[in-house]
Amino acid sequence: MSTASERQARRVQRYYRWLDGISFYRERRAAGEAVHPVHRALADPTGGPPSPLVIHRLMLEGLALPEAPRVLDAGCGYGATMLDLAPRLGGDWTGLTLSPEQAARGNAALAVAGLSARVRVQVQSYDAPPAGPFDLIYGIESLIHSADPRATLAGLAQRLAPGGHLLVVDDMPEPNLPPEPAQRLAQFKQDWRCPVAPDRDGWIAALRDAGLELVGERDLNPLLQVRGMAEVAPRLAEVRRRSWLSRSLGFGVRAEAEIGGLLLESLQTEGWVHYRLLAARKPA
Repeated sequence: MSTASERQARRVQRYYRWLDGISFYRERRAAGEAVHPVHRALADPTGGPPSPLVIHRLMLEGLALPEAPRVLDAGCGYGATMLDLAPRLGGDWTGLTLSPEQAARGNAALAVAGLSARVRVQVQSYDAPPAGPFDLIYGIESLIHSADPRATLAGLAQRLAPGGHLLVVDDMPEPNLPPEPAQRLAQFKQDWRCPVAPDRDGWIAALRDAGLELVGERDLNPLLQVRGMAEVAPRLAEVRRRSWLSRSLGFGVRAEAEIGGLLLESLQTEGWVHYRLLAARKPA
C-alpha cells in the first residue's frame, strides 16, 4: 500500500506533466526561455525591475556558505535557480523534480551552459533526498506540495551538514481565516495540489522539530506584483465559465492552475496569505 507522500507525489507529477505540455511555459519556451523560473517576480528592493531572480539574492543574504557549497534544490522545476546561482557560487548542485519533462529540459540547459559536471536535475522526491551532506538546502514554492511538511523538513534536515542552512520560500496563510477567504484558500490548495499549506508558525515549529534554529525570516508580500479580488474577479469568472466542462471531466489542469493563481493573488493582496522566506540553521 502506498503512503500519503507517495500518493501526493503522483498527483504533483501528473499536475506538472499537464502544465509542461499545454500551459504557461509554452510561450516562454517559444521565446527561448527553456528554463524560465517557475516562481514569483518580486520588486527589486535596490531599484531594479521586478524579476523572478530577485528571490535568489534575497534568500542568500546573511548566509555564510563555504567557498564551494554543496547545494540541494528541493523542488527545482526546470533548474533555473541553479542555472542562475551555480556559476556565481561555485560548488556542486543537485535539483530534485518529480517531472521527467522538467528534468530533461533542465539538464539540456545546464549542458548548454557548461555546468553538467557539477549541476544536475534528478527525477526524485524531496521526501527521499540524496544522502548529502549539503551546506544549503532550499525549496522555493515547492515544499507547499508536501503531504506531511514536518516529515519532509525532518528528512531534509538530516541531509544537512553541521552548520548548514535550510530555506523555505512559500505562501503561508494567516491562521483562523474568516469563512470567505478560508473558502478561497481551500480552492487554491485544491487547484495547486497543496494538501496542507502550513501557516508561518507551523513551518517554524516543523523546522525546530527537525533540530534546526530559525536564523532569519522576511515577509515578501510588499515585493509581490499582485491584484485584489475586485481586479481578478472578471478573469476568474471567465476562466471558470470557459473551463467548467473540462474541469468537470478532470482535464482542466491549466484552468485549475490559473484559477488557483488568481485566488492566491487576491489572498495575498488582502493580507490573508503571506509569501515568506524562512531561514534555519543546523547546529555546528
